[in-house]
Amino acid sequence: MNEHSASHSTFRAVQRTMESINNAAEKVAGLFLFGMIVAVSISVLARLLYTYTGISVSTPWAEELARFLMVGSVFIGGAVAAYHLRLIGVDVFASLVPERLARWLRFVSHLLTLALAVLLVWKSTRLIELGMKQWSPAMEMPMAYVYACMAIGCLLMCANTLTNAAKELLNVESPQRESAEMEEAMEIKNSVEGAI
Repeated sequence: MNEHSASHSTFRAVQRTMESINNAAEKVAGLFLFGMIVAVSISVLARLLYTYTGISVSTPWAEELARFLMVGSVFIGGAVAAYHLRLIGVDVFASLVPERLARWLRFVSHLLTLALAVLLVWKSTRLIELGMKQWSPAMEMPMAYVYACMAIGCLLMCANTLTNAAKELLNVESPQRESAEMEEAMEIKNSVEGAI
């Protein structure tokens, strides 16, 4: 096995690991989003109950919980979006130049994204330190937990961006793209066999 194929096989193992981590993170972000919807619904129903019946039900915790879950879903979901190359970007330049140069443009783009994610990790760790002394008014929990979601999401974004940058350098296809291409090829094969 030569050095080139060894680095590719090692990188594929890293990609599979990152894919597993991101699948779990995607589920967590989805749960946070679902929890946010439930919390907002409870708050709205409590207001409707008061409006139409005069029964006062206090739910300040629901609004606070919804905000906290939104922060978690945004940062963890943003990290997953970075893995799937779904962050907002201007790719018009990469589509106008030859593929070799486009790869380098994408690599530089990953480095800029990494710089932003590292800055956010640094700032979020500072917020966690401050949040240890600060408590949320309604739920009475340390704000550090909310800021930890930001740090976790940004750390995952760093790992995902590094993986994508390495993919550009090594010129390796992502596992999900390969499996999608394989599924498409199997569908074409099955439709051709069915037509014969």
